[in-house]
Amino acid sequence: MQMFYTSAGNAVEYKLVTDPPEAIYWTTHRLKKSDVQLVSKFNRSETAEIKQDVFDDIISREPNPSKKSTPTNDEIPQGRKAREPEHVKTRQTKQKAR
Repeated sequence: MQMFYTSAGNAVEYKLVTDPPEAIYWTTHRLKKSDVQLVSKFNRSETAEIKQDVFDDIISREPNPSKKSTPTNDEIPQGRKAREPEHVKTRQTKQKAR
């Protein structure tokens, strides 16, 4: 599949390489910057900059669970706290045999 990213009039061809390959189509897959591979050759600094631009563009358009969802504030899913015992005497140590 050919994919192109255009910025400032320049078209850059890239491809997404994920493990497993079908993860491209999953909505639960977390896309990483290392999954973006450029087909065109550039020097190291340009490659890093273009990869970041492509990655940011994909993330802004596609759903990406890059952060774990925050839990809701419902009291039921959270662990319940045990009640403090009200009518129980505190345990005292036994006296040593004399």
